[in-house]
Amino acid sequence: MGSEKIREVDRAQAQDTPDRVYRELRELIVSGRLAPGTRLVETFAAQRLGVSRTPVRSAFHRLKREGYAVAANEGDERQRLIVAPITAGDAADLFHIVGELEGLAGYYAAGIEREKRRQFARELEELNNKMLVESQASKMDNYKVFQLDAAFHRRYVVEASPPRLLALHDAIKPQADRYARLYVSALTDKLDLSVAEHAVIISAIEAGDRETAQRAIQTNWRNAAHRVGELIAEWGESGGW
Repeated sequence: MGSEKIREVDRAQAQDTPDRVYRELRELIVSGRLAPGTRLVETFAAQRLGVSRTPVRSAFHRLKREGYAVAANEGDERQRLIVAPITAGDAADLFHIVGELEGLAGYYAAGIEREKRRQFARELEELNNKMLVESQASKMDNYKVFQLDAAFHRRYVVEASPPRLLALHDAIKPQADRYARLYVSALTDKLDLSVAEHAVIISAIEAGDRETAQRAIQTNWRNAAHRVGELIAEWGESGGW
């Protein structure tokens, strides 16, 4: 490989590093491996990810801007950060925002060409049926349920969303997934309710009823916000100390 090519590769890797560090840290937070309230320390993160502190610092700023991290104490001049706490209010905000974004995506999806719409409605139905089967299993696979639910919602989002809507969804949805993953073991106790709500979404999209599809998706997310809120009230908020 020539020296110029090597320099190009080095530049590409340097540009990718801050984004890669951000994505890896975000995944640790969303998956719960960095628990709510955990202090974020540049040196530890840099060592774990095998990078310098500069991209870590950049990633920390981005995590704070997007709500994954918050200041440990108000007025802290050193700007020490912790993983954002789990709160009922935050869950409600996120789920309602996602519901509005996905509701609009469903509105667009219900308006695409008839045969194409019917084809992906069948794909939605297949995913929902798998969730129904899982809900009736003697030992439910919580992670599988989470993956099926995420795939169901993502399917109609990518089908017809314009680029700006898709970008907004990509930015906010992982924050809602943080709550869904943390509480998935309890949320699956009410999986039959989600399956029924999904069936309404599928019917509306297949029929080309834009307004009903939009409302059904909004309702699904608002009900999910209520169910998660009940769980947080029962289990207590986390990471706020």
